[in-house]
Amino acid sequence: MEVITFVKGKVSDSKIEEFKRGYDTLKKEDKPYGFIASYLLQDSEIRDLYIIESVWKSPEALENMRKTDEPSAPALFKSVGSKPVIGIYNVVNTI
Repeated sequence: MEVITFVKGKVSDSKIEEFKRGYDTLKKEDKPYGFIASYLLQDSEIRDLYIIESVWKSPEALENMRKTDEPSAPALFKSVGSKPVIGIYNVVNTI
């Protein structure tokens, strides 16, 4: 069963470019076992609200990454002075 994480936070105007560059850097790094994909999202109405969605192969893959590394998405938000909120969701069904 896949797992999706959402890490969201507000990024001040003065930090948006730094935040986007940080995400670009994450794209180039080696990915942990079980990582499938990640998306950088911007809220269409609240322009300073960003979300990093990540898809994981299984709850175990996510848990193993969280044990061995500081999760990259929360660290990126913290690096620009944002307090991230993390949500973890089990994929129940897909189309």
